[in-house]
This record gives sequence, structure tokens and C-alpha cells, in this order.
Amino acid sequence: MNPFLLGILLMIATCAVWGLAFVAPIALPNASAIEVTLGRTIAYGLISLLLFDLRRAIRLPPGVLWRAFVYAMTGNVLYYFLLVIGMQWAGASMAVLIIGMAPVTVTVAGRLQQGIGALKPLAFPLALFAAGVVLANTAKTDFSGASSDLAPLGMAAIFLALVMWTWYAIVNARFLQETHLVTPQEWSSVIGLVSLAAALVALPMAWATGLARMPTEISGDELAMLALWSVLLGGGSTWLGTVLFNMASKVLDLTILGQMIIFEAVFGMIYVFVAVGEVPTVQEMAGITIALFAVWLSIRRLYVPAKP
Repeated sequence: MNPFLLGILLMIATCAVWGLAFVAPIALPNASAIEVTLGRTIAYGLISLLLFDLRRAIRLPPGVLWRAFVYAMTGNVLYYFLLVIGMQWAGASMAVLIIGMAPVTVTVAGRLQQGIGALKPLAFPLALFAAGVVLANTAKTDFSGASSDLAPLGMAAIFLALVMWTWYAIVNARFLQETHLVTPQEWSSVIGLVSLAAALVALPMAWATGLARMPTEISGDELAMLALWSVLLGGGSTWLGTVLFNMASKVLDLTILGQMIIFEAVFGMIYVFVAVGEVPTVQEMAGITIALFAVWLSIRRLYVPAKP
């Protein structure tokens, strides 16, 4: 199969499993964001431990292990922590609006590596994409609602999460394209092992501070659902999603890789609407359609030769 087409399909599959994260709050209405995050991370780490030889991980060069730690923090643990704080302080709709710009920030940052002139063919598609994301999200964004004392800090946390994930996406893709030390599958497990270590340190702190309930304080049915969704998110949305994202990162240019992240919102929207039995508004459908058209236009401008 053509590597470019394979990369496109891999990113669509990546976003399909990433989109599961949008359903978890609906399926677990009584669980705190910290409980969901730690459950997902611990499951991700345990699955990585089962699928990857720990002795091989230990034998990796120290520089690679340090890189895995930094990537685990920026692309996984700290990213989710900042996003949760931002949602609590500034509102979920504001978080969706800001994080929804990740495809634009990844694309722009990746393209700038080739020089400022490399952005010229994408100026209009990127502006169109941003307009589509804003249009799709502002229907449910209450800008006047972010007026509490903590709202500015919450928005700052979300913006920092966006910056961190943008950086992670770029350097992770560059590392996977250059290294022969680990495969995309192995790299997902290595990051999972590091994430597990961080989560196991954070868990007793969360219990001690009341940010997460002790297992004995949760009913049997709710604990079973929390465990089920931890496995779904840790194994599917995180481990498998990271593997697919790593594989796509090896074959796709960052320009396209970044914009394909829009499909995470598309799948997430579909899953949520099915879960709650609603249909998207005309404004939401129009915004997503414009954003998807912008992605198609970018691909066409970059990969379809101009006619003489």
C-alpha cells in the first residue's frame, strides 16, 4: 500500500480509538477526572508491562529512557492533568475550543521547521480549518461564564497543555522517523511503563488529598465500570492509540499528521451523540464540515501536482 495512504488510514484509526475518551465522563458520571485519568494511565502501564520485556526496556540507552520520561509527562500525564485542571476552572466547553486548535498548532509548528515560506500554500486552508473548529465549538461555549477568579488560571493551564502536546507530537514524530532502537509498538510500551511509574506515585497522593476515592469507598457496580473503562481507555484509547499514532508519525509529514487530528473530534462527537441519543446542531455540522474540507484542501495542495 502507498505509504501516504497507509498513514492517512492509520491516523483515522488512531482518532477512532482516541475518541473513546469523550464517552468516559458520560459512562462514569460519579468518577472524578483524576480517578478516570489515573485508572487509564495505570491500565496503560500494566498492558505495556505485559506486552514488553522489562529487561529490554532497562537495556535501552539512558538518553532514550530519559526521552521516554519526558514524552510520557508532556504527551500523557502532565498534559491530562493540566487539561483536567483547566476544565474544572475554566469550563469543559472552553477546554474543547482551545484543545481543538491542536491540528493547527501542530501543522504550523511542523511546517515552520521547513521555513516561513513553507506555510504559504497552507495559509488559506489553515485559516479555514480554524474557522471551522471555532464555529463547531462556539455553539456550546459560554464565554461570559469564564468569570471566576480561577478561570484565567484554568485557561492558562489549557493553553499550556496545548503547547505541551504540540511539542510532543512534533518531537515524537521526528524521533520515530530517525531511530532504529525501538519500533512504534515498543515505543508505546516504553512510554506506558514510565507513565505507570508516575501514576503509582500520584495515586496515594490523590487518595491522601481526597482527589480520588479509596476503592473501599466506591460501590461494587461503579468500581466494575471504572475498571472496565480504565481498560478501554488504557488499552484502546492510549496504548493502541499511541501505537497507531507512532506508526502514522513515521510515514506522514507533520503538516498532514497534525490536521488529521480533527478526526478525533469527529469520532468523539459521533460517540457522544450516540451515547446520549442526541443529534448535532446545524452549526456543529457546518463547523466540522468546513474543517474536514480544509484538511482535504491542504492534502490536495501539498500532494496533487499543479497542472501546467
